[in-house]
Amino acid sequence: MNGAGHGQATAIPARRILVMRYRFIGDTILTVPFLRNLRRAYPQATIDVLVGPESGAVLAGCPYANELIPFDTTRFHKYDSGQGRPRGFLSYALELRGRRYDLVFVLKRSLSSGVLSFLTGARYRVGYNTQGRRIFLTHPVDWDRTVHEVTSTLAVLRAAGVPVTDDHLEAFVSDEERAEIERLVPELADPRPHVVIHAAAAHPDKMYPLPHWAAVIARLAAQYDILPFFTGAARDYRLYEELASLSGVAAVNLAGKLTLRQSLALYERMDLAACVDSGPAHMAAAAGTPTVALFGHTDPRRWRPWGDRHLVVTAPGQESGRCPVHERCPTEPCLARLSPEAVASRCSTALDSQLSAAGG
Repeated sequence: MNGAGHGQATAIPARRILVMRYRFIGDTILTVPFLRNLRRAYPQATIDVLVGPESGAVLAGCPYANELIPFDTTRFHKYDSGQGRPRGFLSYALELRGRRYDLVFVLKRSLSSGVLSFLTGARYRVGYNTQGRRIFLTHPVDWDRTVHEVTSTLAVLRAAGVPVTDDHLEAFVSDEERAEIERLVPELADPRPHVVIHAAAAHPDKMYPLPHWAAVIARLAAQYDILPFFTGAARDYRLYEELASLSGVAAVNLAGKLTLRQSLALYERMDLAACVDSGPAHMAAAAGTPTVALFGHTDPRRWRPWGDRHLVVTAPGQESGRCPVHERCPTEPCLARLSPEAVASRCSTALDSQLSAAGG
């Protein structure tokens, strides 16, 4: 267990609980250990989760939540935009207040989320003491920027007196979803090692150059005779077509063809996931697939795929996790300096271990 332990002896009394985590895919799926320990402490309580309009789907089937409430007030993120017109902030405040929660956990760090927690009328409000939110919280928690998000959210849970006994991820893929992905992707019957490559990212500085990715794929194909699978949004389809052409390796391009739930079922069937720092890296890790994630200016201490089986490759000069540039790289992205050989070597380490375990 990675840093989990036990909290205070007595948890805050509550019968109706709200967890606010309306964020992106990775943030959402990394909340699973929090929800599992919360449910264990409150087996009879109603536990609802406020989630992003699209990213919340990764928690579908989660047995630790009674209801997932989509929170959709913006259209700023291309991978997490809902359908129809966005709702107003006040309408959510009124709806949540009507649900009469006793306890609210605020796992976002924005001022607006602190305000929203206060407007619910809940007696107890536990969250990070950031952006001037202390006045809206009954239990403010200091935020340690050097620890992983899983560890960070579990610290919020402990502040409410909830004991933490484990911290592993889960994906909640159903048998129906497994059968569905078999029908949708007949290439899964191919006996070659299956490797998913997720090269797309919303942030341009998280992108690894396509010629570099192509060299990685070519090397893995030569060494293991892999069958590559590509995943992403519909707008990423042409990027992957170009990548397949550059690599000279026939691949299965599924960009824009799968839902998040179907992608989780696909990742379960992979022998390796090689990803930029992105939501699918966390999805693959949650699905139990060995994952290699590429990190440039973002901090792997906070955002690496969670679990001992997963590996990180960092750009040269970024090994400490303390990047002086947090928004945009001033010249070329630091990932451009990361050699394909270094990435392929990490992939080989993970794939060797997986294939040995599968064969043995």
